[in-house]
Amino acid sequence: MPSPIDKIYEEIFGYLPDKAGTAFERLASIASYLLNEGDVTHDDKLRGQFSKTLYQLDIHSKSDDGATMGEAKDYSLQGKKVGRGDLQKLGGALPDLKEIDAGAFFSATEYTGPAKKYAESAGEMFGKPIALWGLRPGTELDEEGFIKTVVIQMHIQMPQPEKAKWIPRLTKRGETALKVLVEPGSDRVEYQTVLSCFYDVSGNEILSLHELTSKGYGETNCETGMSHGCFFLKDHYIDINGIMAEIHGLEYELPYENYTEELRITDDSGHRFVLLDKDGKVTRFLTDRKLREFAFNESGKLIKR
Repeated sequence: MPSPIDKIYEEIFGYLPDKAGTAFERLASIASYLLNEGDVTHDDKLRGQFSKTLYQLDIHSKSDDGATMGEAKDYSLQGKKVGRGDLQKLGGALPDLKEIDAGAFFSATEYTGPAKKYAESAGEMFGKPIALWGLRPGTELDEEGFIKTVVIQMHIQMPQPEKAKWIPRLTKRGETALKVLVEPGSDRVEYQTVLSCFYDVSGNEILSLHELTSKGYGETNCETGMSHGCFFLKDHYIDINGIMAEIHGLEYELPYENYTEELRITDDSGHRFVLLDKDGKVTRFLTDRKLREFAFNESGKLIKR
């Protein structure tokens, strides 16, 4: 009869391994990788150095921290805890396996007191520690204190250059050059010109208005909601009716359009598993999305897609 964890595994991956317990062992193999990364193999075999016994390893993990032999037990269907006897199989193999530096046990249920004491003494008994991990479906209570949704409110100020006021500020030489446009006896003369670029004294284009404004407009005045400033343009000229008029710079008054956008980042993954340390504290979540990133080849080697 499939356990509750078997059913979740089948929903996530679309199939259920034929051998009982394999689904949980593979989940534990993924959890082992997420803890230390490295190379992880499910259902591996190693021969003992002294006894020459061929040991079956539910999880064989090799990382920068060393090699680990992992056992995995799903007693969720029986509703019982992992006991000292379950750990003794692992403890008995550790001294005989030269390649293994430590042991790890993954349980879908809790551990008995004697099992915890046995694991705590493993380092002293065998010279190789045994880490106890819990791996089970998560609950709403587990998720308390964990952020599932991040809300970001972005207050955006968008410049409106098409509504801006642009005022070229002429130098004395520039004003003098333009006085030739005034006809005798006239007190006012009007000319229209397109301000799209700036020139040197010889009339060669040296800067476009687009290039000038592409670097921004400075800070916004909090009282007016506009940017006020001047682009200083030494030795720059504008063309007015064929006359090169020297300017100090280009003064501007630029309005902004303000609006707010809300960005939500939500973790809506389903079928969460939780990984717990020896004290029963949740250390991480394993979502269906994360679990689907992994697969196993024919040799049992864990592959990250």
